[in-house]
Amino acid sequence: MLMVTPHLLEDTEPHSTPRLYSALDSLPAGAVQPEGWLRVYMEKQAAQLGSKLPQVSWPFTFDYWAGEENAESWWPWEQKAYWLDGATRLALVLQDEQLLAQALTSIDFTLAHAGADGYLGPLFFKEPKDPSCSRWPQNVFFRGLAALSDAQNSLHDAATGKIVEQIRKHYLSDNISYGTPVRNVTNIEAMLWCYGHTGDQRLLALAEDVWREYMTVSEDPEHGDMQPLRVYADAPISCHGCTYAEIMKLPAILYLHTGKEEYLRFALAAMRRVTDHHLLIDGIPSTTEYYRTITSLDSHETCDISDHTWSWGYMLMATGDCVWADRVERACFNAAPGAIKNDWKSLQYFSCPNQFLATLNSDHNYPSAGGRQMAYQPNPGQKVACCAGNVHRIFPNYVIRMWMKGIDGGLAAVLYGPSRLNTTIGSDNQEIEIIQTTDFPFNERVHLRINATHPVDFPLSLRIPGWCRAPRLTVNGAAVSVPKSDKGFLVLERTFRPGDEIALTLPMELAITGWPNDGMGIERGPLVYSLPIKEVWNSRVEQKFTTDDFPAWEVTPASAWNYGIALNTTKLKSEVEIKNEPGPVVDPWQNPPTTLTVPLRKIEGWELRSNPDNPDQKFTPPLPVVSVSNVSNNVERVALVPYGATHLRVTIFPVVRD
Repeated sequence: MLMVTPHLLEDTEPHSTPRLYSALDSLPAGAVQPEGWLRVYMEKQAAQLGSKLPQVSWPFTFDYWAGEENAESWWPWEQKAYWLDGATRLALVLQDEQLLAQALTSIDFTLAHAGADGYLGPLFFKEPKDPSCSRWPQNVFFRGLAALSDAQNSLHDAATGKIVEQIRKHYLSDNISYGTPVRNVTNIEAMLWCYGHTGDQRLLALAEDVWREYMTVSEDPEHGDMQPLRVYADAPISCHGCTYAEIMKLPAILYLHTGKEEYLRFALAAMRRVTDHHLLIDGIPSTTEYYRTITSLDSHETCDISDHTWSWGYMLMATGDCVWADRVERACFNAAPGAIKNDWKSLQYFSCPNQFLATLNSDHNYPSAGGRQMAYQPNPGQKVACCAGNVHRIFPNYVIRMWMKGIDGGLAAVLYGPSRLNTTIGSDNQEIEIIQTTDFPFNERVHLRINATHPVDFPLSLRIPGWCRAPRLTVNGAAVSVPKSDKGFLVLERTFRPGDEIALTLPMELAITGWPNDGMGIERGPLVYSLPIKEVWNSRVEQKFTTDDFPAWEVTPASAWNYGIALNTTKLKSEVEIKNEPGPVVDPWQNPPTTLTVPLRKIEGWELRSNPDNPDQKFTPPLPVVSVSNVSNNVERVALVPYGATHLRVTIFPVVRD
């Protein structure tokens, strides 16, 4: 096995800012701030579990990363690190000083207690007695440090200046193997972030050596199922979902810092396996815990929403291709809110396109059937508490990556939503503000206003989603025709003047998708639509993991859900009624502003499944076999709502044909 001893590598070259080979570069946290409905939703997150989780549920209530050294394994530091990263990013994009102060308790402690040799983190990891002890939690924690260090208008400048140097010393003084065990290799991400800021070639050499070492032991599926023969064969993935998601981005990051095409080819092939074999209708692959199939009952872990969208963001930067932003958009506007209780006080460990109940024993997924993973809880995994922390990264990372800088010296709007960008542009680094006013994705129109002190030249790239066939663009009210690039952008190259207004209209068309067992889904633009099932909520308080204000919830159905869809797919426009509520969008997942009314017919005998050994235990059933004998003759026109506005739902419908 290749073993790297980084502190013996000689520093033979002067440090300078290294070249990046990216097509797009992410902006620092705080450059983009959410507005409108997006801010309302994220402020709700910050007011509830975003800030309260460390007072609600173990292990977040313990001082991991702040002096606590006792645990049976490495995983409690992982869970707390997820929350620290997410809370830091959420605080930075909202400019929330109180929330940031909470995260800084652990951050400041860790920075202040670096070892004399440069080691940064719990002593538990420094010389572990257990050879399976993973350094993965350190990479998670370092992501929060990176966000804080890079932050624009940081609320905590005192800590940011020394973060880069401390991480550099940490990796260059460490002499463990990062190729094993399973997720140690993910530290490449932090190594290369630090290399990008210091230009220290030893960090780049270390990262490449670690990747080569990892590839020599990747025959074990637990190491990410990253064997080149399987990756390039586009084989279905046999691996833990989060493990694969976190590792598949690493060759893309290596490409960003080396320009070596073999890294990018490998990353593209690794990502293609996810979308070719495992992607569910809500935008995230089936992962419970391993990758699964795509039936109506296949589900995903909430951690996978954070981890896959994070990795796709790196692919967007490496390729400049809008398809990766499309994937982030779909997941963040469907899978993410669909796994979170609308009040941001609980979430699911596993969520599913079809879930007709969500109780503490209704998990229908193999191999955890009968478990509590599908109930809404503040800490749905309890001992395996990753989702409770990791969920907090989703929307801050969406906001942080809404705008990027291009290699052409311009700005790119890669993700849409109400927001405000403050950055610099042009050869003289002129300050510029772009206000994005929109109710997207519930409205087709995106309005941009340019605020600057004087005219400035730069190319402005606007992403055209793959689902949009006929975008319309105006500048100061006049229609503009701009050809779409092969990467999916409209590029305006002009002198922008203070007060310029750009309006982009992205017409949303109805679409249907087919799924196994003769299933059908319905979409419009970036949103998937579901039949909402009326809910009965019953709370449970469990000592150590919940409180009276943040209980576990069991949700059972209180309305009919046994419907098949009776659409004539050649007449979608006439058979589906689209209704948009007037007025501004404020809280769309609580009060959905758009509905699709569609023809449905009840299917007799399609009922909740019972456990043969315990008839009181119920499960969501698979799609039924539809026949003339079990379908009602009565056609009902029923309103569907955006997937993210539901807790119990039917999203994959059985098809009823005449």
